[in-house]
Amino acid sequence: MEDKQYPALYCATNKASIDAQNQYLNFVRMYSFLLIAASGLGVYGINEKSSAIIAAVLVIGSIFLSVMMLLRRDEDTWYRARSVAESVKTSSWRFMMRCEPYLDATDVREVKSRFRTRLNRILSEHKNLAEHFGGEVSEQEQITDKMCEVRSLTWEQRVDFYRTYRIDEQRSWYANKSDWNRRKGRLWFAILIGCQTLAVLFLILRVAYPDWGYWPADVFVVAAGSALTWIQVKRFKELAAAYGLTAQEIGFVKVELGKIDSEKKLADFIADSENAFSREHTQWLARKDSL
Repeated sequence: MEDKQYPALYCATNKASIDAQNQYLNFVRMYSFLLIAASGLGVYGINEKSSAIIAAVLVIGSIFLSVMMLLRRDEDTWYRARSVAESVKTSSWRFMMRCEPYLDATDVREVKSRFRTRLNRILSEHKNLAEHFGGEVSEQEQITDKMCEVRSLTWEQRVDFYRTYRIDEQRSWYANKSDWNRRKGRLWFAILIGCQTLAVLFLILRVAYPDWGYWPADVFVVAAGSALTWIQVKRFKELAAAYGLTAQEIGFVKVELGKIDSEKKLADFIADSENAFSREHTQWLARKDSL
């Protein structure tokens, strides 16, 4: 399903999470760049007024960025908004699949009211993030036409829809992300080792040729530290393992989906399945809070 086919609250929190993630990572990139540039300037010496001004600007800039990262707390917004978005998505699938607590009722307006109450509760629990939930996406419907259309399907049709647009879609996402993180992890580990190797090499050359005053060992030491910071921020290895495991678990869930032969069994299956999806994001938020 497209993002716009989910509730406005999902679209708003999803956008808030992506924006906060991009902002945080941009801060980290710029901070590392300033440190590397400052160390590079130090290699060639600060002998003129202009170079001293540039060095001061680089150092002050890195300090400013570190303070901004601390005050803005974009990393916290990134994780928490993602957790809220996935909670809304889980509730949306429960609604579409007629799962507890959105089972059939005499009047569908009662079920819709129950769903809106759930969204209000989620929003109330995260009022501290409300400032990030504005924009055009907040003008969309909380119960979209697509959600109502899916809910009106027969249980057999809903089984097929859930398999294609929830199980298969999520499994593909986790599998691709696992592969991407594994490849990026190897790349950045190679960069880290390369920077450390060059730093050691230049240190040895400095001893062998002490009269040459421009050995950039310090630059590669700082670059290695920046690469390590990036690896820790992106958590490539941990994410590759977690996403790969989740992709396999979803594969087992898909097998169970083929055993459903009634409306009640579908509702029970969706309850268990969505609990599993929700638990995965709750665990990631808990891991983040423990750091």
